[in-house]
Amino acid sequence: MWVLQTKNVSLQNLLFSWCAYPALEFFQGFVCLFIYHQNQEESMKTLTTRYGKKLPFDAQRWSLNTSNYTCQIVGEREEDYLLLDANAIVTWVPKATIRDNAYEIVGDEVTLSEGVYAKWITSPRLAQSLRRFYELFSPHRELLFANRQLVLSRAEYFLMYPDLLKSGGAYIGGFRYSLGALLEAMEEKAPGVYFEEFAGYRELYLVSLSGSPLSGIHHSLFWSEEQQQFIQINSSQSRLPGGFMAAFRAFKEAVNQGSWGLSFPGEALEQLLGELGVEV
Repeated sequence: MWVLQTKNVSLQNLLFSWCAYPALEFFQGFVCLFIYHQNQEESMKTLTTRYGKKLPFDAQRWSLNTSNYTCQIVGEREEDYLLLDANAIVTWVPKATIRDNAYEIVGDEVTLSEGVYAKWITSPRLAQSLRRFYELFSPHRELLFANRQLVLSRAEYFLMYPDLLKSGGAYIGGFRYSLGALLEAMEEKAPGVYFEEFAGYRELYLVSLSGSPLSGIHHSLFWSEEQQQFIQINSSQSRLPGGFMAAFRAFKEAVNQGSWGLSFPGEALEQLLGELGVEV
């Protein structure tokens, strides 16, 4: 069992620690997702997409600040301290780690080194969210492509990077692109993404491609608007118009979009699927 420490704990953090108690007690260190801070308005940014859409982005909620390594001790058990960081993540950290690194506890706060902070606070949290994202994306990917207007309604949805969305070629390397960048290019029927007719199909959108700029061999994944499903097409069925390299360059140009980091893609996808009526 652990004892809640209340000295110098703000009301907000105290409430958070009490809310965190059941999850921590029964799921062995499972951390609460996040809470809004009082300075929420100051954290709001605007993502301007390639095609001019402006989407508000709450950086406080969706991105980790990893430059502040000071944590508040909000609980304690025999071998561990319960630490609350500036991102409102609560984590059990061994007392031995604090002791062996000679970290000084001042009041109810302790400042970790960058490496220890990453190992115990941020890395487990980021990995957890990413695993959840991968679990949810694959079985629901057709639903997301069929409802792309909703995906394009929020910056946190726009900024998701599933493994599905990566393209490349021999000798030229590859690149990744966000779900929003691709879906917006689809909405715009951008050259390099939209194919009115190809390989015997109509209304196709290129999702990813790989191949060789020398031989022109390609393996490509398309979204069929007519069939509402993904279709695999390779060079044995049809060559890309203009050849692989021309198609690769046009596609990369269409989906190229600078963006900010999204630290919690799992939670963003859960929220999106909830809007679509999917229980997760």
